[in-house]
Amino acid sequence: MAQREYELPEEFLDAADRFVTLANELGADRPHDWVRAVMMYATSRYNAFSWLTRDDAPSQAAEEAASYFAGEYRTMFQENLKELEPVYRASGEPGTRQ
Repeated sequence: MAQREYELPEEFLDAADRFVTLANELGADRPHDWVRAVMMYATSRYNAFSWLTRDDAPSQAAEEAASYFAGEYRTMFQENLKELEPVYRASGEPGTRQ
């Protein structure tokens, strides 16, 4: 697996893996697009809740928060692609772009 440019705490990775496990369970009998949409909806719902009930940055506008969340997602998505793509290419996993 490709090396990350940063370290993530084990507890953080374990928590993320719990969500991935649930997604894989849901994906056993649902299309990947459906699971992806559900996860994105749940994430946006939780982020809206956490933004509305925040104690820090009370003057932050909703659009600023949305830009921040979108930028963080983009970075995480790109980092995960760099980390996972070599693994899936090596395994010959169907649907992997060559």
